[in-house]
Amino acid sequence: MTVVPYTKEYLDKWNEFILHSENGNFLFHRNFMEYHQDRFRDASVLVIDDKQHIKAVFPANIKDKTIYTHQGLTYGGLILQNRKHIQELIRYFYNVVVYYKNQGIEKIIYKPVPNYIAQKPCDAEHFIMNIIHADLFRVDTSFVTHLQEPIVLQERRKRSIKKAEKNPIDIQIDNRFDIFWKEILEPNLWERYQAKPVHSLSEILLLHQRFPQNILQANAYLNNKIVAGVTLFIFQNTVHCQYISSIDEGRESGAIDLLFYKLIQHYSQNNKLYFSMGTSNNNGNDLNIGVSEYKESFDAKIYAHFHYSLDTSYICELEKFI
Repeated sequence: MTVVPYTKEYLDKWNEFILHSENGNFLFHRNFMEYHQDRFRDASVLVIDDKQHIKAVFPANIKDKTIYTHQGLTYGGLILQNRKHIQELIRYFYNVVVYYKNQGIEKIIYKPVPNYIAQKPCDAEHFIMNIIHADLFRVDTSFVTHLQEPIVLQERRKRSIKKAEKNPIDIQIDNRFDIFWKEILEPNLWERYQAKPVHSLSEILLLHQRFPQNILQANAYLNNKIVAGVTLFIFQNTVHCQYISSIDEGRESGAIDLLFYKLIQHYSQNNKLYFSMGTSNNNGNDLNIGVSEYKESFDAKIYAHFHYSLDTSYICELEKFI
């Protein structure tokens, strides 16, 4: 078993591996990871066996003497095609961390793929983090509606949706990123937080062009005027709301509620399992209660996004399992 740094010669094999992985998705495709390569110094690696078969990949970037999995992505970690055998998973993880340690890396910030995003649930990484004394320094709460179970909406949400249905509101997945960014998202973020979206309009348009089936824009129109929108990232089992924003008219008319309701209906009928409305954390361990209650009103369950910090010197604790 050998750990090698990612280079362009592995591009096609990397992408093919991600396509058939159990906990990978299009975010780890090199065409997504590298859209912002000017901001992050790539430090991804591959685990290869003696027959030159890829057994695991590890998307990562480096800053100073710290590896991140990945600062440009919500989550990452060790990506495998099969996570059935825990000893095998431990071996791959051990070899990756030893590789980084030998390169002078002292710390790894590790954010495993949450179970509702992966094809199959697996919590082996949390066991490993415990063994090597990793510090769980942050837990984000993500709100996820189970689409193939009966969905019980909050009464207030039902009333809002009924009100919206009486208004001339048109819901479309029309991929009009431009008007959502310019008329809703950017003005709202700047007015409330003096912030900009993580993705600029040009970046989201580029990513939509590269992943036209995975990155979509759904908008709500009142009298032909955009009043709310949701940017969707489509995974195999899960629909994730990457951006959610509305103007006053969208909230007062119930358009944003109707937009969510129609999307939940649409994707439940298209055999998706989960509808993720994202996290409600302001800064790490802080929680926006109002946003949380709103997302819970769509019968969303709480899942965790774990953030670990591990010292590479503790990797020897895994040797007894190798």
